[in-house]
Amino acid sequence: MSAKKIILLALAASLLVTSLAVSASAAAKKAAATASAATPVNADFVGIVDRGLILDNHPGLNQARQKLAEIARQKENEAKLAADKETDTAKKAQAVQAKRMELAQEEQKLMAPIYRDCEQAVREVAVKRKLTLVLDKFVVLIGGVDITQDVIQQLSRKK
Repeated sequence: MSAKKIILLALAASLLVTSLAVSASAAAKKAAATASAATPVNADFVGIVDRGLILDNHPGLNQARQKLAEIARQKENEAKLAADKETDTAKKAQAVQAKRMELAQEEQKLMAPIYRDCEQAVREVAVKRKLTLVLDKFVVLIGGVDITQDVIQQLSRKK
């Protein structure tokens, strides 16, 4: 096949894709207009939260961080001892990696209840405020009701 035919085929395919995209876009706009006319979207039913701020204000976070720091020091010492016993560089790296994995598992165990508490508090506030959807505020450009402080208060009550 000549280069000229290949270029013509590519151009034809490009035009076809463009026309399909334009048709799909027009259909999507029409469907969206019909749907929005039929079911108005109310931003008052959408909540937004700052998950980082909620986590930072969890009553048990400081204790978990202290415990995690202790475990990290312990695992670091264990990793050094295990690495010192080995003469092979690959086995040293394996020993250190194994201790890192143990630390990650410990962190997961310590943080799981905190994450669960935060999620539960968000759910409770959402139900109380009759919100149908709660999003992280960093993915929302406009709209929504910020319930971050309500969630922090809910967490502090569980203390």
